[in-house]
Amino acid sequence: MGGYEAGFRDLTEEHRDRDLPVEGSIPDWLDGALYRNGPARWSVGDAEADHWFDGLAHLTRFEFDDGGVRYTNRFPRTSAYRAAMEEESFAGQFSSTDGYLARVKSMLAGESTDNANVHVARLGGDLVALTETPNWLRIDPESLENRGTITYGDDLTAHHVTAHLRRDPETGDHWGYFTRFGRTTEYVLFRIPEGTTRREQVASVAVDRPAYMHSFALTAEYAVLVEPPLTTHPARFLLPGSGGFIDNYDWHPDRGTRFLVFRRDSGELVREATVPAFFTFHTANAFETAGENDDATALVVDLVAYDDDSAVTDLSIAALRGGDAGFPSGELRRYRLPLDGGDPAYDHLADDVEMPRFSPEVHTREYEHVFAQSTEMEGGNALVRVDAGDGTGDDAGVAERWEEAGVYSGEPIFVPHPDGTEEADGVVLSLCLDADAERSFLLVCDGELTELARAPLPHVVPFGFHGEYFRS
Repeated sequence: MGGYEAGFRDLTEEHRDRDLPVEGSIPDWLDGALYRNGPARWSVGDAEADHWFDGLAHLTRFEFDDGGVRYTNRFPRTSAYRAAMEEESFAGQFSSTDGYLARVKSMLAGESTDNANVHVARLGGDLVALTETPNWLRIDPESLENRGTITYGDDLTAHHVTAHLRRDPETGDHWGYFTRFGRTTEYVLFRIPEGTTRREQVASVAVDRPAYMHSFALTAEYAVLVEPPLTTHPARFLLPGSGGFIDNYDWHPDRGTRFLVFRRDSGELVREATVPAFFTFHTANAFETAGENDDATALVVDLVAYDDDSAVTDLSIAALRGGDAGFPSGELRRYRLPLDGGDPAYDHLADDVEMPRFSPEVHTREYEHVFAQSTEMEGGNALVRVDAGDGTGDDAGVAERWEEAGVYSGEPIFVPHPDGTEEADGVVLSLCLDADAERSFLLVCDGELTELARAPLPHVVPFGFHGEYFRS
């Protein structure tokens, strides 16, 4: 039986508008396109990237039409791509000893890598590939060709940026944050009004030891930064022999993990709360609820928590390709943050999960279902639906699962039925790897994780990161 290391082999094939065979039945109402982003090549000639996150950006497109699906994949021809192909260099990436450090130095000088390999969004009418620097790419939505870096309609200076923008379901505005290094380093909360690429600063807070943060949470009235104690001093990036980017961050569990809560209308920092240390990549949904006192407000933030920083430091490409790099095991937690100064607390929802997603119809509102990827990787992994129940943890847990021997499932993206009446009315889309057959396939399940259809691809797509479905 094949192992997950097949998901870390270099991909070189590209296809355009290839009709995929469909086994089963794809719902006719699914008529948009799923776009996914992630690294898919880590070696060229004698050069090899150091870390999973260092690989060259690779985009996929699955276009649905009348029960059929067409497939396109492409490596955007970026400066990073050309450097890898022509110079056999992966410099400028996440963990390269001579690379990401140069990337940070170049960021401080106003430049950054264009290897946008993390996520996708629609901004200013364009499909955009996102990474953790401000050098985001405009992408042709049909061919997936690189149209050049995005031009912002503002003069903000940003260095390390979240690739997990949050779209306000009411206004269509996108929200995000970045770290601005300098004599005074700041976290900056911003919004991008719908139909524009203009970042508007909403709030900022000075920080002496900035943390590595990957995502954040949004409620109807508040934005929440989750700051783990994986921190650095900006001056370290400029010292000789200081290693790669992530090598400049150290785990300081005594600091604890801090929640920073901002009002979205005024930018006011209304609450700081520190809890015992954990690391997190991804938040799920967040919403406001009544606190212990009827007139008090509490924020509920669901996220995947890890005991330490090994979730980011232990993913070398050499170990992953060798099949002996155990995947980190996260715990889905529900944190409650009283805004009246009460102590934060959390409830346990599920173990061994990552890539949490939920219906965009319930973003910023109380909800029940989290769709996630199991991190139990022995002979395959599962897709799971975690039901929060009453949110206390007593009746929460994995309610549904889809799994098949030898199949490694990717991030589950939920697409709500346009006429649905229940939160789980819709389909779950996941790009899966069949290790035994040595090919990937697109899986379509309903909200109960019952398989409806699958569409085999002509090759293996390496394990990527994130994607979005956009209606036609």
